[in-house]
Amino acid sequence: MPASPLDATALDATAMADLVRDRQVTATELRAAAQARHVATHATINAVVEWYDDPDTPEGPTGDVLAGVPFLRKDYGSAEAGRLVEMGSRLGRGFRAAETSEYYTTLRAHGAQVLGRTAVPEFIQHGTTESRAHGPTRNPLDPSLSAGGSSGGAAAAVAAGVVPVAHASDCAGSIRIPAAACGLYGLKPGRRRVAGPASDPGGWGGIAEEFVVSRTLRDTRLFWSVLGSGNQEFVASTPPSIAVSVDHWAGAAPDAEVVAATMAVAEALEHLGHRVETIEQPVDYEQLMSTWHPLFSRWVARDVRLLEEATGRVAGPDNLEPLTLALLDEVSQLTVADLDLAQVTQGAITRRLEQSMNSFDVLLTPTLGRPTIPINALGGEVDSMDAYLRLNDETFPYNYLFNVTGWPSLSLPSPAAAADRPIGVQLSARWGNERTLLSLAGQLL
Repeated sequence: MPASPLDATALDATAMADLVRDRQVTATELRAAAQARHVATHATINAVVEWYDDPDTPEGPTGDVLAGVPFLRKDYGSAEAGRLVEMGSRLGRGFRAAETSEYYTTLRAHGAQVLGRTAVPEFIQHGTTESRAHGPTRNPLDPSLSAGGSSGGAAAAVAAGVVPVAHASDCAGSIRIPAAACGLYGLKPGRRRVAGPASDPGGWGGIAEEFVVSRTLRDTRLFWSVLGSGNQEFVASTPPSIAVSVDHWAGAAPDAEVVAATMAVAEALEHLGHRVETIEQPVDYEQLMSTWHPLFSRWVARDVRLLEEATGRVAGPDNLEPLTLALLDEVSQLTVADLDLAQVTQGAITRRLEQSMNSFDVLLTPTLGRPTIPINALGGEVDSMDAYLRLNDETFPYNYLFNVTGWPSLSLPSPAAAADRPIGVQLSARWGNERTLLSLAGQLL
């Protein structure tokens, strides 16, 4: 145990809950330690957009599995009744949730205390967390870089030691991207495996899931035991076989540092007794990205309409960023035939991935196409949608596939990378195999 039980940066959620249950600290003391760390880091990283003055928190020691664990809510998706949900947009200022989602009902029932709200890019559109509403969120490991997105506020707060675990969601990599950037663990669950607005029928069309980012793998496992659903867990009679792909799926030049960090994990898994083989790129990237606007962007347009109706404001240049306005124009041109084609293509992509993985259990790739994410390059201030998408393709080629197919996908820090310059690798598997990914990651510790 660390010298001081209130050194929040040295404790994960599992350890904190143990201390509360053993009556060594209280939930109130953990909350005070989290707030002190937030105050100490906020000016540098800008991760938290609202720290609650009146948190609804448990008091005293309990037997709950998350007893007293401090937690932060992403400013999008699952929400708390009466609390602000502004979605990183000036259009959403003052908008409050009408009810508490099942996600937060479950966490509170297990003893977690929700202390505030983390930054997101406007309508969670970007792989970096920068907005006109709140400014950029910076990486605690190197404030000149982005913490990633869209769960960048969550990842920065966790990496900075404000809280051990935070709410995150992922519709195109938004859990895994900031986890990789900040040296964290980030599991995107399989389709409909965690309750929440994103995974409800009709919510984001089945491409988005909610979970957490965490500093330790055991905390990811702990929160999976609380939030995860179903008993259809893969149990391998033999060690899972691993396919490896380090080609840059969008056709850019692979980054040597990223490839080396990924192949180091492949070699470690082979040394552990797994069958590991390099395969050709498993899907057609151009075909995959042809589904982007029909499957992703239409939900951003839905959120804009929701906030217009709720706030009485009219969406426009005064309250939306340039890229959001460009996206709305693109979405306005979508037809029913476009949506139908995207869904047919989604099925074809899923079948193609299944075929590519026919003799393998898990796919290992880099999480990001580049080692770091710059500030002021991938946010909503880009005027050209084409230029924006090209840069996204270079930086984030490996993530969106698993939203389209509904497969679980886990980003974890490569043991071969330096702690102050983490590089994430991604393990992905068929639906229902979250525990396989978590078990495999555990073998690398």
